[in-house]
Amino acid sequence: MRCVAEVVDGIEQRAWVHHIQRLVVLGNLAMLAGVSPQQMARWMAEAFIDGAEWVMLPNVIGMAMWADGGRMATKPYAAGGAYINRMSDYCRSCPYEPTKRTGPTACLFTTLYWDFLARNADRLASNHRTRQPLRGLQRLPDVVAVRARASEVLSRLDAGEL
Repeated sequence: MRCVAEVVDGIEQRAWVHHIQRLVVLGNLAMLAGVSPQQMARWMAEAFIDGAEWVMLPNVIGMAMWADGGRMATKPYAAGGAYINRMSDYCRSCPYEPTKRTGPTACLFTTLYWDFLARNADRLASNHRTRQPLRGLQRLPDVVAVRARASEVLSRLDAGEL
């Protein structure tokens, strides 16, 4: 995943990347993959030169991972590959296609985004800001295949293969 590789490279080189890269790439991936918010906040505090607790806790727990139950952000900052493609140039030379949900070239963000919505549909149903994506989820003809691909992606992430 080119976006993740470039963001991690920035962290390794400078111990810093832009807030949007932290939120849209790292935080989004962590939330979609079900990473522990506390572990993510701890890692970011250690990895970033500006990793002060007063910065990381609200940014990671509240914004990036929506782990405060919506006190800071009114909806999860969840996004698929299409959003990352619109907001950056990462997808141009990435082997994964941002509009695909399934198959070997499906963007992992896109697969995990739809799986996140499916896993959390009951919890998100009362949030007026998530109604539109949930309606989109209900219209997906391949939601079973998306969930199966997401399971594979999560296993590969856990194994360090992605």
